[in-house]
Amino acid sequence: MNLRPWRHWTVRTRIVVSVVSIAAVALITANVIGVLFLNWYLMERVDQQLMQPPRGRVPSSTTPSKRPEGQFSPGPDFQIYRFDATGKPETTSEAPLVDPKLFGDILARAADGQPFTVDGPDAQWRVRVFPMWNSATGYGAFAISLHDVAATRDQMVQYTSGVSLFLLVLTGVATAALVRVGLAPLTRMEEAAADIAGGNLSRRIDDADPHTESGRLGIALNTMMTRIEGAVDESAASERRLRQFLADAAHELRTPLTSVQGFAELYRRGGAPPGPALDEAMECIELEVGRMRLLVNDLLTLARLDEERPLQQHPVDLLAVAADTVRDAHVRVPTRFVQLAALDERSATFEPITVEGDEARLRQVIANLVSNALQHTTEDTRIVVRVGRAEPPKMLPIATVGAALPEGTALGCIEVSDTGPGMKPEDAARVFERLYRAEGSRSRRTGGAGLGLSIVASIVQAHGGRVELWTAPGQGATFRVLLPALDLPDDFADIDLDESSEMPATGFRGNSEVR
Repeated sequence: MNLRPWRHWTVRTRIVVSVVSIAAVALITANVIGVLFLNWYLMERVDQQLMQPPRGRVPSSTTPSKRPEGQFSPGPDFQIYRFDATGKPETTSEAPLVDPKLFGDILARAADGQPFTVDGPDAQWRVRVFPMWNSATGYGAFAISLHDVAATRDQMVQYTSGVSLFLLVLTGVATAALVRVGLAPLTRMEEAAADIAGGNLSRRIDDADPHTESGRLGIALNTMMTRIEGAVDESAASERRLRQFLADAAHELRTPLTSVQGFAELYRRGGAPPGPALDEAMECIELEVGRMRLLVNDLLTLARLDEERPLQQHPVDLLAVAADTVRDAHVRVPTRFVQLAALDERSATFEPITVEGDEARLRQVIANLVSNALQHTTEDTRIVVRVGRAEPPKMLPIATVGAALPEGTALGCIEVSDTGPGMKPEDAARVFERLYRAEGSRSRRTGGAGLGLSIVASIVQAHGGRVELWTAPGQGATFRVLLPALDLPDDFADIDLDESSEMPATGFRGNSEVR
């Protein structure tokens, strides 16, 4: 059987094997040290017995059963030897258990006086050679068997090995149980991840404890899944909006094309002979082509804004842009009431506001807002374009597009308000969507493809600003554009609202109506 590489093992197996291995090394080390210490201790005891001075006479025989009373007797397994002055062992009637020839040089051993170990036929022996105390012509030797020491040591090894094996098994079982409990959150995360991979993006990790690593991982996973789910929902909604946008754009283009085709067929069949009928047909074709051109231009504008092309930014005077827009509105629709006013109604002067931006795009923003108000309100509706430095609103807007602007930032504001029929909240929430047109509250009689406010929102966001909308049924609508303002030079003079001089090429005073 081929063992898988370590990196392919599960975390649970790695932990259990690692803990058991560490425990095995620790137990083996402890047992080896314990056995060595026990062996050293027993050997010290034997050496202490050998170093005791012999009591009585040292016999010439090594037979344990014939030991006289009071002789040196450290234990049952010992022998006493006697050597002459040359170190030659004296003969005995019985064969000794240990061959005295193994003792080596008796004279040198006697001079050293320290115990030494020799190998016997059945066990090792601990031997000490010493000079005879009752005779100067010989030497004696005590030999103690190490059989009991070896037996005790071996028994210690057996006991410790069995206990160590039991402890290792117990450690492995306990570690596996603890790891199973500790990795239970990860197991739940694995199940949740499999469920999420199956398509259930609403699945979350329950009981995530922020005080544990696995709990913090679960919280991070929940946060990630919330963002992923939101991104998927947003992507799906964006795809739905794109499909709806394409369908609406196709519908908007099909309507004028149908008209153009109808008039062309009418002319081909002779239904529009030269004269007033042909002139009317050509005029209708021209109007429908103009509608298509306007729609295509708006679509191209949105496409360029979506590409996030760099804007041609430079200081732009919002007051001048607003004044030009009001003048253009008077030229296009001279019967409508369009007023230019200061944002602060208590002020007697216009407050010049300069922002960093693309002047052509900002002119398009104000023009679209004014055109939107003109298209969707009645003839007697009052439209006011206000310019000034933004102040905190008294109430929250119904709809907002753009990022939140930092507090303390100087903001230039352009506000276009009307006293028309207003919008329902559900219409106001979608008014900045592309090709969306509210039903009922605002008339469609004047046409329009529903792209003007989308262009406004895209341009303002490209400038780092935001658009806010206040409206309610029967209370008109107010669109507010906020842009980061530049610091004004110290010598910049305000324009007096009460002065009698007229604005250039407009025919209206600072706070007068355009008719």
